[in-house]
Amino acid sequence: MSSDISVPSPALTAPPKAPAKQLRGDVQGLRAVAILTVLAAHSGVSWFAGGFVGVDVFFVISGFLITQQLVGELGRTGRISLRRFYARRARRILPAATFTLAATVVAAVVLLGPAQVAPLAIDAVWASAFAANIRMAIAGTDYFQAELPPSPVQHFWSLAVEEQFYLVWPLVALICIVLASRIGASRGGEQGSARPRRFLLAAIALITLASLAWSIVHTPGEATAAYFSSLTRAWELGIGAALAILVTSGRVMQRLAGPPLVREVLVLGGLAAILWACLAYDESTPFPGYHAALPVLGSAAIILAGAIPSGETTIGARLLSVAPMRAIGDWSFSLYLWHWPLLVLPEIVLQRELTWPERGLAVAGAFVLAYASFRLVEAPFREGAIWRPTRRALTFYPVSIALVAAIAFGGTAYADYEATRGSFQPAITLADAPAADPSLDKQEALVRASVLAARKDTPVPTELRPALTELDSLKPGRTRCDYTDDSERDLCVDGDPNGKRTMVVFGNSHALHWVPTLNRIAKEHGFRTYFLVKNRCVSASITTDRGGEKDPYTECDDFNRWAFKQYRRLDPDLTVVSTAPPIQGVFDKDGDWVGESRKIDELMRPAYTDFLRRVDKHTKRTVLIRDIQGFDATAGTCLSRPGATLGDCLMRPDQSRERSIDVQVRAAEEVGVDVADMSSYFCWDGSCPAVVGDTITHYDGTHMSRQYAPQLAEPLARRMGLRDRG
Repeated sequence: MSSDISVPSPALTAPPKAPAKQLRGDVQGLRAVAILTVLAAHSGVSWFAGGFVGVDVFFVISGFLITQQLVGELGRTGRISLRRFYARRARRILPAATFTLAATVVAAVVLLGPAQVAPLAIDAVWASAFAANIRMAIAGTDYFQAELPPSPVQHFWSLAVEEQFYLVWPLVALICIVLASRIGASRGGEQGSARPRRFLLAAIALITLASLAWSIVHTPGEATAAYFSSLTRAWELGIGAALAILVTSGRVMQRLAGPPLVREVLVLGGLAAILWACLAYDESTPFPGYHAALPVLGSAAIILAGAIPSGETTIGARLLSVAPMRAIGDWSFSLYLWHWPLLVLPEIVLQRELTWPERGLAVAGAFVLAYASFRLVEAPFREGAIWRPTRRALTFYPVSIALVAAIAFGGTAYADYEATRGSFQPAITLADAPAADPSLDKQEALVRASVLAARKDTPVPTELRPALTELDSLKPGRTRCDYTDDSERDLCVDGDPNGKRTMVVFGNSHALHWVPTLNRIAKEHGFRTYFLVKNRCVSASITTDRGGEKDPYTECDDFNRWAFKQYRRLDPDLTVVSTAPPIQGVFDKDGDWVGESRKIDELMRPAYTDFLRRVDKHTKRTVLIRDIQGFDATAGTCLSRPGATLGDCLMRPDQSRERSIDVQVRAAEEVGVDVADMSSYFCWDGSCPAVVGDTITHYDGTHMSRQYAPQLAEPLARRMGLRDRG
């Protein structure tokens, strides 16, 4: 198919004009509203927590302006050129986006260690290929990945959604125009020439309705994937596109013309809808789904009001069109690109949340960089001052990806080199341990030696397990039956499939990190093992929230009922329970959400007790593994910081978490089940080393690493009474 399609089009727009008119002031002001709400939300303004809806405002504006360009070109020239369309998009998007990605990777190489540079490099390449939303959806649905800090280029997901939409929409428009022109030619007359707009409107209406339905259906149960999905967001761009098609019809717009009050109500009502969404929504709001209709329709109302013929300007339009709002609207794209890495990178470096003054400084820096980027990069390329010819502009796509990939992987190689070029540093050994204590085994003694080495600011061992460039391998493994998918309800045998005894393990992700340990024990002692574990699913007779959302985690309740039914049939010889406390909150008997930590502990004591009693009735023996210590920092991130020593990464247990863990222990003691306390294999004398010997102990703040877990097989077997001390 040719990229230039010619069709008769007298009914679509007015006759050809010479220069295109400047952007509408109210639309530029609406862009300013969108970016300011996003900035407020991302910088932590609590009463503006729903400011993320600014992205949805951008989608409507983008759908409107791009479709207006397509329809306008068709009216002026009688054809749509795909080459010119994608060349315009390349000049508009790629220079500033590529510059931001490259600068972010370079900043990461300078400020961060190889552990952070490697995943950021991969994220940047995905972003350059307009696939960041796919990358982020995959990471967000991975429970362990979701526990880590957000990517400094995570915000590129919205750009990916737009470009994926524009990969499809112009092609659909061409098909509609060709069909309309052929039908018009066969029938002749004005009736045929009036068809293109109706075909376009019908096509975008079908896309919009299908996407909206998909969004409403999938958002409640697949929150993270739905948030980043093009399928759940396409209808928002579709609303803008449909609006652009409608406003090209003089007849339709004349019918809408009326008193200025109508336009005033549309503008002010639209702004009120956006503001209400910003104030009423927060991270617990299922989004997009039907909740996105409020900011989307509010944005559409503002755009429509400005397109209705009238000689008077509304108060709302004048407010949006003031010079500061227009200026921020001009910089909005660059401002969106720069604000996120300036807020996220410092938090990764500092390993803490930014203070209010620090956030203000980051936002101010984003404005400075946005202005410079707009003047020096975005505007010159967009206006054709650089690489004006269409064919040249189209080369931006492969050049952008190649440039980002080269910088990303070059930066990774450099960070790896810097991490290993120093003098060799040996691992900690028992020779570094204090005077021998006959009550300690070798692993406990090694923990003490590692604490003492850290207190002396010993350098990080050169040959770590895993290497700092391979920290993703720290992630706890999965069992043969992964119950992340709520539709999966199979039983899988781990451990020794031919064993004559049965072990059943209950818990959440804190049972998963014991999988390598328990499987070794099971194989040595002849246990068929069934891991009835599910992420975020606390082993207690209580309903928790989803962790980040104040909605009942009913899927966990369903899983626990199913798991207990299977458990009774298995008739286990040994039952092991290992569970983390609730992430955020629980629901009391009246169905009210409780989020205060001490009140949660009060509710969890009887909930743990009831669960352990029920379990203990159907097994020969029950053992609770006391949950391991948790920290407010990530070991791998700390260790990979330039110049870090073991002393920099010597951590202390989170005391609030320790209190919640002690609630489990008291419940177990009340029921009379055994407790395996492994605390001495992670901490000593109030200090917890990030490295024991040569092994990183934790994947993140609360999960044990896959490499450290097997080293605890013998100690855990002894604590469980399966092996004599020796």
